[in-house]
Amino acid sequence: MIALNRRHLLLAGCAATLVTAAPGAFANTGASQGRKLVFIILRGAMDGIAALPKIDDPDIRSHRASLVDAEAIPLSDGFALHSAMPALAAMYASKEAAFVPALAGPYRERSHFEAQDLLECGEIAKVSADGWLNRALQKAPGAYAAVSIGPTQPLILRGASTKTSSWSPAVLPEASDDTLARLLDLYENDPILKPALISALGADSVAGAMETKAMGGGRGGPAQYVTQLEAAGRFLSQPNGPEIAVVSLEGWDTHTSQNAALQQRFTAFDNGIKALKASLGQSWAKTAIVAVSEFGRTVRVNGGGGTDHGTGGLAILAGGAIKGGRMYGDWPSLRSSALFENRDLMPTVDSRQVFKGLLRDHLGWAQKDLDTTVFHESAGVTALDHLA
Repeated sequence: MIALNRRHLLLAGCAATLVTAAPGAFANTGASQGRKLVFIILRGAMDGIAALPKIDDPDIRSHRASLVDAEAIPLSDGFALHSAMPALAAMYASKEAAFVPALAGPYRERSHFEAQDLLECGEIAKVSADGWLNRALQKAPGAYAAVSIGPTQPLILRGASTKTSSWSPAVLPEASDDTLARLLDLYENDPILKPALISALGADSVAGAMETKAMGGGRGGPAQYVTQLEAAGRFLSQPNGPEIAVVSLEGWDTHTSQNAALQQRFTAFDNGIKALKASLGQSWAKTAIVAVSEFGRTVRVNGGGGTDHGTGGLAILAGGAIKGGRMYGDWPSLRSSALFENRDLMPTVDSRQVFKGLLRDHLGWAQKDLDTTVFHESAGVTALDHLA
């Protein structure tokens, strides 16, 4: 009998597991040497220039003076970090965070759904049924596994590899210890429902179910991303836990009242990264985190005090394994003549370069597999060196 604590459970009629994992999905051979990767998708297109303004660019204020944070924290190379992310700024100072401005995938339209699908499947124009991270697992240099944190398996992890699992925070009221004990007794001889309930309880125990509402865990609250990111850290830090976690964070589409919305989102993201570091414990030293959006936003402010769908965005890197305290890539400038289609930040780094660099240098993937199988026909997209 497993030890029972109070847990939030997703109970759909009978017992429904919160984790869908292949047998042995989390077993590894030690090939990763304890290295971990957290991939965060900031869904909705985060304004990378608001997060990391190039304050010494002579054109930034002529385009978006009302969107430049006056209290942004100076970093290096003329960049500053939004003041709502002091923990991330401290990580940059301690060389545990870095940034890749002017980043985009090969997609050049402005549909959230197409852009997210292409970001996750790793293709150029046509969305595939499998994700690039699932294809990577099929070519992994060891028995690597990945877990997604959220209600559904994202496209990035779908495919032939069975070394994937998922966990979702509970959505229904708390079940008491007595109720859980009765359910275990009820399903004692049921070969399907009892393992499902035990799996759910075990996953919830690993993830560390918690109350975040009182902390401001609702939409827009300062703890809204804490549960997911803390859970990712708890899974990765387990003995024989997975090497990779994927987390989706919603709420980054800021067509109106952007300053207020991003103040909330950046605060929540900063708190989430702190929670992730704490839950990783000693694994933090060997962890690389990358957070990206499907695309960036327009350089100029719109009539609603926000920005519209754009092109060049931002990659946020963090973790003890990151070679931080620096900016990667080139800044294209904000001169009108330098903008993409006279409206967007011109991308200078392909997002696949970042993903390839982390998979190759941090987790040991072969360059040939990255160029042919993980990202099809992408040999011309060179991996960014020295990220980790």
